[in-house]
Amino acid sequence: MSRHSNSLYIWLLLLLFCLVFSQPIYSKINIEYQGQVFSLDLPTIKVNGDNYISVENLFKQIGGVEYYSPIMKKVNLFFGGKNWVLSLDKGIAVAESGEEIPLGRSVVIQENSVYISPQFLNQLFGISTDTSSTVVTPSPSTTKTPSTISPVTLPTGSSSLLNVRSHSYGDENRSRVTFDFGINLPTHSMQTDQANNRIILTFNNATLAPGTPETFSLNDNRVDRVVLNKKGSNVEAIIYLKSPASIQKNQLGGENPRIYLDIVTSTLLTSPDVTILPASPSPPTQPTTTTPALTSTPTPVVPTPTTKPPVQPTTATPYDKINPRVIVIDPGHGGKDPGCVVNGYQEKDIILQVSKKLKEALTQQGYEVYLTREGDTYPGLKERSAVANNKQPVVLLSIHANAAPNKKATGVEVFVGSAQIHGEGAADVANRENQRFISEGYTEEQNGKINSTLLDSYYLGSRTVSMKLGSLIENNIVKETGQASRGLKEAPLILLKGMYFPSCLIEIGFLSNPTEAKNLANGAFQDKLVRGIVVGIKQFMSSSDLKKFLEE
Repeated sequence: MSRHSNSLYIWLLLLLFCLVFSQPIYSKINIEYQGQVFSLDLPTIKVNGDNYISVENLFKQIGGVEYYSPIMKKVNLFFGGKNWVLSLDKGIAVAESGEEIPLGRSVVIQENSVYISPQFLNQLFGISTDTSSTVVTPSPSTTKTPSTISPVTLPTGSSSLLNVRSHSYGDENRSRVTFDFGINLPTHSMQTDQANNRIILTFNNATLAPGTPETFSLNDNRVDRVVLNKKGSNVEAIIYLKSPASIQKNQLGGENPRIYLDIVTSTLLTSPDVTILPASPSPPTQPTTTTPALTSTPTPVVPTPTTKPPVQPTTATPYDKINPRVIVIDPGHGGKDPGCVVNGYQEKDIILQVSKKLKEALTQQGYEVYLTREGDTYPGLKERSAVANNKQPVVLLSIHANAAPNKKATGVEVFVGSAQIHGEGAADVANRENQRFISEGYTEEQNGKINSTLLDSYYLGSRTVSMKLGSLIENNIVKETGQASRGLKEAPLILLKGMYFPSCLIEIGFLSNPTEAKNLANGAFQDKLVRGIVVGIKQFMSSSDLKKFLEE
């Protein structure tokens, strides 16, 4: 009897589940926004008799951005110049203006997909849905059925700009302006107008998504507004700054492709791929033959040079030779550049302590070890690169400490040089670590590399073997210290650009995390870090990857 009762109970639960939660079905729905009508096939579900629409699929078709974070229990929605954050744990929707709306029963999460009621879509974005004549289909229909209202044809073959947003990082004196696109990122160019504190971005073969406003007024300490202009087949975005700033441009593909600018208040300096519009023409009484009207590289304010000339390798440097017992350690920052300053600690001090301990430990293992700085000094890019290039080490390690707006962020991560960005937060780290070199007026030649076929072939091989080195070091640090593993990542780091020998940058932990900051400043914890790095290097030295690389 008990067995039959249990079976009946299970069947009743299954029946109740089916009555409450339905599987997604594709429905033909008319969507109206600001007088434009779209006839779309969208996944819908029915919960307790109410209909809900897949917001991800909706936004992909009409132009919008949806991002759901199960860990943070938040849904970010961008459409028509509006930005809403749905806090699932608090049960409210918060607008960028601060307006709050209770979620009620308006949002359903099913299999990590976000479904929103038609009424709530209208309340948030003014999107109206007509489901009265909905035709249910078992799968997405590729054939459009006639509608009593003529649907608008969405632009094809071009990139669609969906939204512009900004975020200010107070701890880092930095703001980020992000341009969200649809499926594809457009080719683009950037100019800076120093006279008017403007940045001009041109997106080629791009359109504005329906409902995208022409002006975005940003509540930001460094950025006043962004104005969008349609120029033929292109879209021009003009970013008006409140004061001169340094600019770093990056982009990310994937499901939510975007182009973003990191803006740091300072004398106007830019990354190498930015065209500079001169602040004013040269006075007619003082003509110059050295400054063109339009230059392709930054014109930074350069400090007075010291009398000590930088050390540089010559064209006779034998790039096909590596010293298998030589290791170079680069303690990042130093002197005038403190690195991250947070929780009462300066990055430059902690990483110098760790680097000196690492040098001593590796020397005891029989290696010949060189530091790019021995004290609180700041060697420039030329000097750091010269040490590595002249010593021709089997391993180059650049040691750094991390920081993030999220004070709970923790763990160790290792980067290898690459033209591509791979890994969460890799773009942010590249921006931060490259900023000082960019402010020095970095050029391709400044790290002492020789443009040759021999060097290019070595670089391709060294990148692969560097990933092996980075993986071993990261794994062993985690074993020794118990820190969280943030993985092996790739980023276009200027110091590692073009290095033909195994090299990587180690972020040993987050100074922005109070607990981890205390650990990083602790001598015993530093010893654990050093042991992990040494074990990783020893394993690398005996690896088949290195042997193969040295034999090539």
